[in-house]
Amino acid sequence: MGVFELRRAGTNIVNRRQHLRTLPYALLLVVAVLLSPKSAVAADIEPGGDVLMQADELAYDQNTTVVTATGNVEVAYGERVMTADKMTYNETTGVVIATGNVVLLEPSGDVIFAERAELSDELRDGIVDTLQVLLSDKSRLAGNEAQRRNGNVTSVYKGVFSPCDVCEEEGKTTPLWQIKAFRVVHNQAEQRIIYEDAFFELFGIPIAYIPFFSHPDPTVERQSGLLAPSFGNSSDLGTFLQVPYYWVIDDNIDATIAPTYFSKEGTLLEVEYRHALESGAFEADVAAIFPDSDEITGTPAEENFRGSLFAQGDFRSDEVWSWGFNTQLTTDDTFLRRFNLSDETDLTSTVYVNAENGRNLFTAEGFYFQGLLATDNPRTTPVIAPLLNYHHEFGGEIFGGSTALDINAMILNRNSGVDSRRFSADLGWDSETVTSTGEVYSFFANMRADIYHTDNVTLDDGTFSDPATIGRALPTVGAEWRWPLVREGGTTRQVVEPIVQLIYSPNTGDRDEIPDEDSLSFEFDTSNLFDDSRFAGLDRWEGGARANVGFRASIYGEDGGSASLEFGQTFRLRENNTFDNASGLRDQESDYVGHISLVPSENFTVDHRFRLDKDDLTFRRNEVDATGRWGPVSATLGYAFFDQSLSAALGEREEFTGSAAYGITDYWTVSAYTRRDIEGKQTLNNGINIGYADECLTVGLGFAQSFTRDRDIEPKNSLIFSIVLKHLGGTQFTSALGAPSGS
Repeated sequence: MGVFELRRAGTNIVNRRQHLRTLPYALLLVVAVLLSPKSAVAADIEPGGDVLMQADELAYDQNTTVVTATGNVEVAYGERVMTADKMTYNETTGVVIATGNVVLLEPSGDVIFAERAELSDELRDGIVDTLQVLLSDKSRLAGNEAQRRNGNVTSVYKGVFSPCDVCEEEGKTTPLWQIKAFRVVHNQAEQRIIYEDAFFELFGIPIAYIPFFSHPDPTVERQSGLLAPSFGNSSDLGTFLQVPYYWVIDDNIDATIAPTYFSKEGTLLEVEYRHALESGAFEADVAAIFPDSDEITGTPAEENFRGSLFAQGDFRSDEVWSWGFNTQLTTDDTFLRRFNLSDETDLTSTVYVNAENGRNLFTAEGFYFQGLLATDNPRTTPVIAPLLNYHHEFGGEIFGGSTALDINAMILNRNSGVDSRRFSADLGWDSETVTSTGEVYSFFANMRADIYHTDNVTLDDGTFSDPATIGRALPTVGAEWRWPLVREGGTTRQVVEPIVQLIYSPNTGDRDEIPDEDSLSFEFDTSNLFDDSRFAGLDRWEGGARANVGFRASIYGEDGGSASLEFGQTFRLRENNTFDNASGLRDQESDYVGHISLVPSENFTVDHRFRLDKDDLTFRRNEVDATGRWGPVSATLGYAFFDQSLSAALGEREEFTGSAAYGITDYWTVSAYTRRDIEGKQTLNNGINIGYADECLTVGLGFAQSFTRDRDIEPKNSLIFSIVLKHLGGTQFTSALGAPSGS
């Protein structure tokens, strides 16, 4: 094969078999016309660049001014490469003809195949026979004949488009779905593929005729246009139809507008807005409706306007300061769940300012809460503004340890009920020493001082307090001993670590006039077994002399498997009445807490957290989560039992959850899930789904049951069918069959 190198600074050409003294300038023009952008001609070529042509033979006819390259012709110019069995260029007419296995690799990643291509006007116009195009996302476009205009518009006659892979098995070469059209136009400038007189075929069978439609080509990342519609039927909302529209407002701004018509409720409008800035980004989701249905007395359906606003933003002013917000608001308790927008029953809106400098941190926050259950009372729901936290670590060592200062300030108000203001300062010190035998000794001490101003606090005798200012001092000292012991045995590595922690703080600080606002959600487990205070917040204080005793043990296999156990208990010199009877921490001996983790392989895990009664070793809390995969089968199982330790108002709870999926083939999957309240002897929800997914099509059919009942929300069954076509979006069909019998 001959190799020819064209240097723009001249016409020096080297052939492996012979040396050519001269080469007609027309050959340079051929290469430039074939492979350069439409604006480039031979005269525009700048010095210093190379064009490489390879061919078995090269000839130039001076009489006809035709350059002919034959045999494994390959021309490379920049990022474009074109190959053919034969290529000719007529200098007089400016026509380039490539024949035999013509392949053009575009910089975009598209690959064009043809048997014959006749091009002119510097590749701006031309005709291609038996065209096949492999687009950059592996989709395909083919046709009997193609015509190129203006350098960027290609019209394919009797064209076929499909993103589906074609089976090589004889008799099964038809794509799963494809679009056949009298004419397919690919407009590269507008980045769209347009179809005229088109038929949509599924499994080779025409199922729909579409006179005209278009969709973006694979180079498009963002473009305004209609998205796939969804429609169906619901026993509560009636027949519905949603047609979303995606709007590219600017390079850094876009929005999705999704009106949904419900035959029983009217039109629900949803707008999702996204905006990126140099300093950060924010987005907002708005939903609103003026219901057409009859009012249902005593429920949120009495409202003639229902809506919601969810928004969030995060911004950074400089390397130290940042700020943001998170908004969650709705007009009524059931709007989000009734219209399937969200399952949330507690909404929290916040705004914050942060300053971070090394290990020092300042945070200012404000909170607004909205409870969506029937038992929630907006008048007794607090508003917190501000909540200030400051953490400062002092440089250098003091008595061989590190020292830090934490400051907290809070203002909490209600329309009706308790009001509270708090200022707290905590100065802490800790150090750690490792001996030559591997024992780890830790020492810590802190002094905390709180000042409260409260009003309307419910006292132990049932009366309400007058405005009062309360102060308290809360010192703590402690020491901890740990001894990690490691043993290598065969193919395993074992670690055992006994831990003993001694803590003293006075049994003072808890006063009737101080309300519990931030320590109501209390849980005793291994995660806080060795904390100096088990309460999550500052309003409650764990005093008294106590010892936290436990151990950690683990084993690791060389194949990656592992198992671990953590277990412990707390001992006190006397009872602590700050904890209630169900907490497991009130008595001199606490309940036992433990955590077992089993990971025999990457395909199977078991996680078990528990609390055992100190007297009879019965479970006070028991949580088990397991996940597994066996070939095409995967499953998750969850079991949870809670006594009244978490909340006496909720009572004892016991629940089971489970889900499983089976990959029938590489493309077909069936799955199911369930959630059951064992204590209440009621299934909360369950469902089953079957789905198909490949490179060009996703189809799903599912049946779901929900047993939730809350004012204008009723239990229902739903049958859901969805189909998503690659490039063309998706269509979803939903049918709600109404409440199950007996519910």
